[in-house]
Amino acid sequence: MLRARKSILIRIFLFIFAGLVVLTALCGTFLYHMTKQALVQEMGKKCLGIAISVATLFEQDTDALKIYVRDLDTDSEYYRKMKQNMENIRFGNQDNVAFLYVEHKISEDSMQYLFDGELPGTDTYAAPGVVEPLTSTRSICYDSGQPYVGTFVKTVWGNLMSAYAPIHDPATGEVLAIVGADISFQQYSAVTRSQLIMIILDVFVLLFLAAMAMVLSSSRIENHVLRDGLTGAYNRSFFIDTLKTHLKAIRRKEYPVTVFILDIDCFKEINDTYGHLFGDKVLAAISAVLDSMMRRSDCFARYGGDEFCAVMPGMNLEAARKVLPRIVQAAKDTTIREEEIGVTLNVSLSMGVVEMTKSSSVSSILNEADIALYEAKKNRDTIVFYPDRKHGFPVGDVQNTSGSQPCPSPMTPEPENRDQPQATKDAAGAPMPESIYPGHLQR
Repeated sequence: MLRARKSILIRIFLFIFAGLVVLTALCGTFLYHMTKQALVQEMGKKCLGIAISVATLFEQDTDALKIYVRDLDTDSEYYRKMKQNMENIRFGNQDNVAFLYVEHKISEDSMQYLFDGELPGTDTYAAPGVVEPLTSTRSICYDSGQPYVGTFVKTVWGNLMSAYAPIHDPATGEVLAIVGADISFQQYSAVTRSQLIMIILDVFVLLFLAAMAMVLSSSRIENHVLRDGLTGAYNRSFFIDTLKTHLKAIRRKEYPVTVFILDIDCFKEINDTYGHLFGDKVLAAISAVLDSMMRRSDCFARYGGDEFCAVMPGMNLEAARKVLPRIVQAAKDTTIREEEIGVTLNVSLSMGVVEMTKSSSVSSILNEADIALYEAKKNRDTIVFYPDRKHGFPVGDVQNTSGSQPCPSPMTPEPENRDQPQATKDAAGAPMPESIYPGHLQR
């Protein structure tokens, strides 16, 4: 029954968690696409920065560059020096560029390699003089004389995004050549994969923290939704829901279920004499000791005012006649003290008990338990078991140990005997009794 009690909350949590998963997935997808776009821009900027730096290097000696462009003398000192610089820059920035090269326009549709940052003899090396088509991105850079970054395009060298920077003649402003810096799609994909893994991990951490927060807050939510704020017992609506659950269950497979409603005797007089704050303390103390004696399968609730109730599955009236008097006696043995007003008080209980049947309904169970409670209140400190009758109820079904008693009056606290072992107390100051259930009814 513990699972049944929390099934509503579990469904609510699952609904909220499912919504959170969907929302987080949408946010993660959006963040991933935004990250990809930002990465393209950032990697393009890095390539362009490297291309501009190389172009600036070549602009320091444009006369030597013009001679080299005319002769393509790869044995010249200028070529060897600039080729070494290109290799150093290329491999010093290999995380940011896949290829680094210099080329110039030889016709309206062709470009010619002048320098290549790749090592000679490798598959990706393009020797000086190799001709390639004049692509639109190269043409834009050449014609405008401004740096330009393209997009990923499939070429014979792979899927590349190229950034171009012009090399100007300082005297005339003429574009002598352009520097190209490429980033490969493999490099881009490696970075985006790492970003995707980070986003996925962040999403899982977020969902884990959300799940932990929901688990930790479940007890608080349960207290607000299912429990009485003063006593901590379940509230009346949950008690009614539990009755309905058992009524449906026993119609499928019959099993005994005992229900009781009890009342604190003379509670109005306690409130009138000592005040409502002390009355609240009495309710909390009695509720605590009664709840401590319930099994895990029982549903103990505050019915309203000074009335409490319980659903006890697996217990028939015969077993209830043995168990319930011990529970009532434990409540009677509970002493409630209020030092500020000098009050020490014990209270008694009246209880009406009924056993659920297949033909029962919620209203019939509550009505029968209320009738039994009404009979018990006539004598106070009494348990009445419904439905057998003899002058209202048979003597055998009326349990009273002390008969009608006057309403409780203040008592002077007795000094503690420090030589005697003290009874274990619960959080409300009530004694924690030994188990009062027969072996087969233990929790």
